[in-house]
Amino acid sequence: MKKCPECGNPSYDGAPVCGNCGYKFPKPKVKAIKEEDIFEDRPIINKNGNEPSTLQIIKDNKLVIGAILIITIIVIGIIIATGPTTDSSTKIDGANKYSDAKFSFTYPQGWSETNGSDESHAGAIFFNGSNGTLIEYYNVSSEFSSIYEINSQRISSAQGNGDYINTIQTIQIDGKNTSDVILENYDGSFTRYVSLLSDGKLYVLKINGNTLNSITSNETESVLQSIHIE
Repeated sequence: MKKCPECGNPSYDGAPVCGNCGYKFPKPKVKAIKEEDIFEDRPIINKNGNEPSTLQIIKDNKLVIGAILIITIIVIGIIIATGPTTDSSTKIDGANKYSDAKFSFTYPQGWSETNGSDESHAGAIFFNGSNGTLIEYYNVSSEFSSIYEINSQRISSAQGNGDYINTIQTIQIDGKNTSDVILENYDGSFTRYVSLLSDGKLYVLKINGNTLNSITSNETESVLQSIHIE
Protein backbone atom coordinates (compact mmCIF):
# COMPACT_ATOMS: atom_id res chain seq x y z
CA MET A 1 0.00 0.00 0.00
CA LYS A 2 1.07 3.58 -0.59
CA LYS A 3 -0.27 6.89 0.78
CA CYS A 4 -1.25 9.90 -1.25
CA PRO A 5 1.20 12.77 -0.55
CA GLU A 6 -1.65 15.27 -0.87
CA CYS A 7 -4.44 13.89 1.31
CA GLY A 8 -2.86 10.96 3.00
CA ASN A 9 -5.43 8.53 1.66
CA PRO A 10 -4.09 5.01 1.33
CA SER A 11 -4.04 3.47 -2.19
CA TYR A 12 -2.77 0.20 -3.58
CA ASP A 13 0.72 0.18 -4.99
CA GLY A 14 -0.27 0.04 -8.67
CA ALA A 15 -2.94 2.79 -8.51
CA PRO A 16 -2.25 5.55 -11.05
CA VAL A 17 -4.25 8.25 -9.09
CA CYS A 18 -5.46 8.80 -5.57
CA GLY A 19 -9.06 7.62 -5.17
CA ASN A 20 -9.81 10.43 -2.72
CA CYS A 21 -8.31 13.62 -4.22
CA GLY A 22 -7.38 12.55 -7.70
CA TYR A 23 -3.62 13.06 -7.26
CA LYS A 24 -1.64 11.41 -10.05
CA PHE A 25 1.02 9.18 -8.64
CA PRO A 26 4.43 9.31 -10.51
CA LYS A 27 5.20 6.29 -12.64
CA PRO A 28 7.51 3.84 -10.92
CA LYS A 29 11.05 3.56 -12.32
CA VAL A 30 11.74 0.28 -14.08
CA LYS A 31 15.11 -1.20 -13.24
CA ALA A 32 16.98 -2.01 -16.45
CA ILE A 33 18.22 -5.53 -16.85
CA LYS A 34 21.97 -5.59 -17.16
CA GLU A 35 23.01 -6.95 -20.57
CA GLU A 36 26.05 -9.18 -20.87
CA ASP A 37 28.92 -7.59 -22.77
CA ILE A 38 30.38 -10.06 -25.20
CA PHE A 39 33.63 -8.10 -25.09
CA GLU A 40 33.83 -8.22 -21.33
CA ASP A 41 37.12 -9.63 -20.07
CA ARG A 42 36.80 -13.15 -18.85
CA PRO A 43 38.70 -14.37 -15.86
CA ILE A 44 41.72 -16.54 -16.62
CA ILE A 45 41.09 -20.07 -15.60
CA ASN A 46 44.16 -21.46 -13.98
CA LYS A 47 45.22 -25.05 -14.68
CA ASN A 48 44.65 -27.39 -11.86
CA GLY A 49 48.16 -28.83 -12.29
CA ASN A 50 47.04 -32.21 -13.57
CA GLU A 51 47.72 -31.53 -17.29
CA PRO A 52 51.35 -32.27 -18.39
CA SER A 53 53.35 -29.48 -20.03
CA THR A 54 55.06 -29.79 -23.42
CA LEU A 55 58.45 -29.93 -21.73
CA GLN A 56 57.27 -32.72 -19.46
CA ILE A 57 55.97 -34.71 -22.49
CA ILE A 58 59.39 -34.39 -24.18
CA LYS A 59 61.17 -35.51 -21.01
CA ASP A 60 58.85 -38.49 -20.55
CA ASN A 61 59.38 -39.63 -24.16
CA LYS A 62 63.07 -38.79 -24.59
CA LEU A 63 64.04 -42.46 -25.10
CA VAL A 64 61.58 -42.87 -27.98
CA ILE A 65 62.61 -39.56 -29.56
CA GLY A 66 66.30 -40.46 -29.19
CA ALA A 67 65.75 -43.82 -30.87
CA ILE A 68 63.99 -42.17 -33.81
CA LEU A 69 66.85 -39.68 -34.24
CA ILE A 70 69.48 -42.46 -34.16
CA ILE A 71 67.59 -44.53 -36.76
CA THR A 72 67.23 -41.46 -39.01
CA ILE A 73 70.97 -40.70 -38.79
CA ILE A 74 71.86 -44.33 -39.61
CA VAL A 75 69.57 -44.39 -42.67
CA ILE A 76 71.01 -41.11 -43.97
CA GLY A 77 74.54 -42.44 -43.43
CA ILE A 78 73.79 -45.61 -45.39
CA ILE A 79 72.37 -43.60 -48.30
CA ILE A 80 75.44 -41.34 -48.39
CA ALA A 81 77.88 -44.25 -48.08
CA THR A 82 76.34 -46.44 -50.73
CA GLY A 83 75.55 -43.62 -53.18
CA PRO A 84 73.65 -44.29 -56.37
CA THR A 85 73.32 -47.92 -57.40
CA THR A 86 73.59 -47.31 -61.13
CA ASP A 87 76.90 -48.47 -62.59
CA SER A 88 77.52 -47.05 -66.06
CA SER A 89 80.77 -48.95 -66.66
CA THR A 90 80.90 -52.07 -68.81
CA LYS A 91 82.19 -55.11 -66.97
CA ILE A 92 83.73 -58.21 -68.48
CA ASP A 93 80.92 -60.72 -68.92
CA GLY A 94 83.03 -63.84 -68.52
CA ALA A 95 85.89 -65.44 -66.62
CA ASN A 96 88.08 -66.39 -69.57
CA LYS A 97 91.69 -65.73 -68.70
CA TYR A 98 94.81 -65.75 -70.83
CA SER A 99 98.15 -66.38 -69.11
CA ASP A 100 101.63 -66.31 -70.62
CA ALA A 101 104.38 -66.80 -68.06
CA LYS A 102 104.28 -63.62 -65.93
CA PHE A 103 101.64 -61.83 -68.04
CA SER A 104 97.85 -62.38 -67.84
CA PHE A 105 94.55 -60.68 -68.65
CA THR A 106 90.85 -61.49 -68.54
CA TYR A 107 88.65 -61.22 -71.63
CA PRO A 108 84.91 -61.55 -72.36
CA GLN A 109 83.23 -64.79 -73.35
CA GLY A 110 82.31 -63.13 -76.64
CA TRP A 111 85.98 -63.00 -77.60
CA SER A 112 87.47 -66.02 -79.35
CA GLU A 113 90.99 -67.00 -80.26
CA THR A 114 91.62 -66.97 -83.98
CA ASN A 115 94.40 -67.67 -86.43
CA GLY A 116 96.55 -64.73 -87.36
CA SER A 117 100.04 -63.92 -88.52
CA ASP A 118 102.64 -61.33 -87.65
CA GLU A 119 105.95 -61.71 -89.44
CA SER A 120 107.73 -59.59 -86.85
CA HIS A 121 106.32 -61.54 -83.88
CA ALA A 122 106.04 -65.23 -84.63
CA GLY A 123 104.62 -66.16 -81.22
CA ALA A 124 101.77 -63.67 -81.28
CA ILE A 125 98.22 -64.81 -80.48
CA PHE A 126 95.01 -63.26 -81.83
CA PHE A 127 91.44 -62.72 -80.59
CA ASN A 128 88.32 -61.67 -82.43
CA GLY A 129 86.80 -59.03 -80.18
CA SER A 130 83.53 -57.12 -80.19
CA ASN A 131 82.59 -54.52 -82.82
CA GLY A 132 84.87 -56.10 -85.41
CA THR A 133 88.08 -55.56 -83.43
CA LEU A 134 91.12 -57.82 -83.77
CA ILE A 135 93.36 -58.04 -80.71
CA GLU A 136 96.96 -59.25 -80.98
CA TYR A 137 99.18 -60.04 -78.01
CA TYR A 138 102.92 -60.60 -78.06
CA ASN A 139 105.99 -60.05 -75.90
CA VAL A 140 109.60 -59.53 -76.89
CA SER A 141 112.92 -58.92 -75.25
CA SER A 142 113.55 -55.21 -75.36
CA GLU A 143 116.42 -52.79 -74.94
CA PHE A 144 114.03 -49.93 -74.23
CA SER A 145 114.59 -48.33 -70.85
CA SER A 146 111.62 -45.94 -70.71
CA ILE A 147 108.14 -45.18 -72.00
CA TYR A 148 109.63 -42.19 -73.82
CA GLU A 149 111.80 -44.48 -75.97
CA ILE A 150 108.83 -46.71 -76.76
CA ASN A 151 106.73 -43.72 -77.85
CA SER A 152 109.57 -42.39 -80.01
CA GLN A 153 109.82 -45.73 -81.81
CA ARG A 154 106.05 -45.77 -82.43
CA ILE A 155 106.18 -42.26 -83.90
CA SER A 156 109.06 -43.12 -86.22
CA SER A 157 107.34 -46.30 -87.41
CA ALA A 158 104.03 -44.47 -88.03
CA GLN A 159 105.69 -41.74 -90.04
CA GLY A 160 107.48 -44.34 -92.13
CA ASN A 161 104.17 -46.09 -92.92
CA GLY A 162 102.24 -42.89 -93.63
CA ASP A 163 99.97 -43.30 -90.59
CA TYR A 164 98.52 -40.38 -88.63
CA ILE A 165 99.24 -40.20 -84.89
CA ASN A 166 95.90 -39.71 -83.14
CA THR A 167 96.89 -40.11 -79.47
CA ILE A 168 100.06 -40.58 -77.43
CA GLN A 169 99.61 -40.86 -73.68
CA THR A 170 100.86 -42.64 -70.58
CA ILE A 171 98.30 -44.63 -68.60
CA GLN A 172 98.46 -46.72 -65.44
CA ILE A 173 97.98 -50.48 -65.75
CA ASP A 174 98.69 -52.83 -62.84
CA GLY A 175 100.45 -49.95 -61.07
CA LYS A 176 102.89 -49.45 -63.95
CA ASN A 177 103.38 -46.59 -66.41
CA THR A 178 102.15 -47.86 -69.77
CA SER A 179 102.51 -46.46 -73.28
CA ASP A 180 99.17 -45.94 -75.05
CA VAL A 181 99.48 -44.93 -78.71
CA ILE A 182 96.58 -44.71 -81.19
CA LEU A 183 97.26 -44.44 -84.93
CA GLU A 184 94.87 -43.65 -87.75
CA ASN A 185 96.04 -45.80 -90.63
CA TYR A 186 96.27 -44.65 -94.23
CA ASP A 187 93.16 -46.75 -95.09
CA GLY A 188 91.02 -45.06 -92.41
CA SER A 189 91.15 -47.86 -89.82
CA PHE A 190 92.67 -47.46 -86.36
CA THR A 191 95.42 -49.31 -84.47
CA ARG A 192 96.08 -49.00 -80.76
CA TYR A 193 99.36 -50.11 -79.13
CA VAL A 194 99.29 -50.65 -75.35
CA SER A 195 102.86 -51.45 -74.26
CA LEU A 196 104.17 -52.37 -70.79
CA LEU A 197 107.89 -52.59 -69.99
CA SER A 198 109.01 -54.92 -67.19
CA ASP A 199 112.34 -56.62 -66.44
CA GLY A 200 113.69 -56.25 -69.97
CA LYS A 201 110.47 -57.53 -71.56
CA LEU A 202 108.02 -55.54 -73.65
CA TYR A 203 104.41 -56.77 -73.38
CA VAL A 204 102.11 -55.46 -76.10
CA LEU A 205 98.39 -55.55 -76.84
CA LYS A 206 97.77 -54.37 -80.42
CA ILE A 207 94.10 -53.56 -81.06
CA ASN A 208 92.80 -53.02 -84.60
CA GLY A 209 89.35 -51.63 -85.42
CA ASN A 210 87.39 -49.81 -88.07
CA THR A 211 86.48 -46.92 -85.75
CA LEU A 212 88.09 -45.07 -82.87
CA ASN A 213 85.18 -45.99 -80.60
CA SER A 214 85.68 -49.70 -81.24
CA ILE A 215 89.25 -49.70 -79.89
CA THR A 216 88.49 -47.42 -76.93
CA SER A 217 85.20 -48.99 -75.77
CA ASN A 218 84.43 -49.69 -72.12
CA GLU A 219 84.85 -53.39 -72.83
CA THR A 220 88.37 -52.82 -74.19
CA GLU A 221 89.27 -50.64 -71.21
CA SER A 222 88.05 -53.37 -68.84
CA VAL A 223 90.35 -55.90 -70.52
CA LEU A 224 93.31 -53.52 -70.26
CA GLN A 225 92.66 -52.88 -66.58
CA SER A 226 92.59 -56.64 -65.93
CA ILE A 227 96.24 -57.00 -67.07
CA HIS A 228 98.60 -58.30 -64.42
CA ILE A 229 102.37 -58.81 -64.52
CA GLU A 230 103.96 -60.85 -61.75
